[in-house]
Amino acid sequence: MKKIRLRNAAVLAAAFMVAGIVSCGDDSSTGTGPTGSISGTVTFRNTFPATGNIFITVFSQYPPTGAPDAFTNPITEAMLSPTRTYDFTISGLETGTYKAVLIGWRGGVGNDKCMGLYWAFPDSVGIGADCVAQAPGPLAVAVNKDKTTTGVNMVADLSLAP
Repeated sequence: MKKIRLRNAAVLAAAFMVAGIVSCGDDSSTGTGPTGSISGTVTFRNTFPATGNIFITVFSQYPPTGAPDAFTNPITEAMLSPTRTYDFTISGLETGTYKAVLIGWRGGVGNDKCMGLYWAFPDSVGIGADCVAQAPGPLAVAVNKDKTTTGVNMVADLSLAP
């Protein structure tokens, strides 16, 4: 009987030790890794589309192969400044390098168009509605723990939406 109690006590102690080690680390309480933010300004050209929604999207891969890693709430014309700009911040991005920040229109599932991207020439669009970028392509954005990467400025051509 003594052997069983000792073995049970040893198993219990080992389980507590493993649980203690697993609970240590740099992760937040949500179970995700450290996060940061990006911010910038989008300048909108042409007329807002009558249908669909406009989003700023962040991708870890380019060209995009699926859903974005992060995106804003829909941007409406009423949210623009008198000079047709929109200041944004996307928070809660896991640290790392993101390959593309795009401005997109979504008319429904599978009905997506690109309207702009973050690239070396922030005063021009640099992308077609089919999301194919002009050379040199999108600029990568580094996201660092508890920091905001600023200056992610873009132009959106709203005429690229149907």
